[in-house]
Amino acid sequence: MLRKDMDHHHRNAASDSDAMSHKARRPTSLRLREFDYRRSGPYHVILGTHRKQALLGCTELAERLIALLQDEAAATDATVHAYCFMPDHVHILISLGGGDSLNRFVQRFKSRAARIHRQLGKNGKLWQRGFYDHILRSEETVEVVARYVLGNAVRKGLAQSTIEYPFSGSFVFDKAEL
Repeated sequence: MLRKDMDHHHRNAASDSDAMSHKARRPTSLRLREFDYRRSGPYHVILGTHRKQALLGCTELAERLIALLQDEAAATDATVHAYCFMPDHVHILISLGGGDSLNRFVQRFKSRAARIHRQLGKNGKLWQRGFYDHILRSEETVEVVARYVLGNAVRKGLAQSTIEYPFSGSFVFDKAEL
């Protein structure tokens, strides 16, 4: 159900294989040209690590990035319905507030996360360029997509249940009730 929809999400950077074969060419944006990304959403956002490396597998980094996400959401009046920090990417289900655009929220989060990554003594880039986004359609409920986001660790074999995976949650819902 959602997997099919995920195939139709948008990405603002070229694929890794395309980027490798066209290094000199700067990727064009795949954002919807006529869409106002200042709309509140909700959006399902996926941030990938640099070269899909398992950079987020460090407990201290993941915990600090969850705290950062909570701080950024509070500072911008955004609502994080669900998140899941996987070793090589992050899922965030978010509704924006305060007139912030999705691009601006993500850029600020990624920039501050990269700073934390360096503070922990990690070298190199943390994030790939750009990010994936999918605005929920009217027939998609936040609760259903939140369950999908929380279930990523289980589907990848990192946990037996969504409850036991420590790097996923919600700032709105009780994880156990989803």
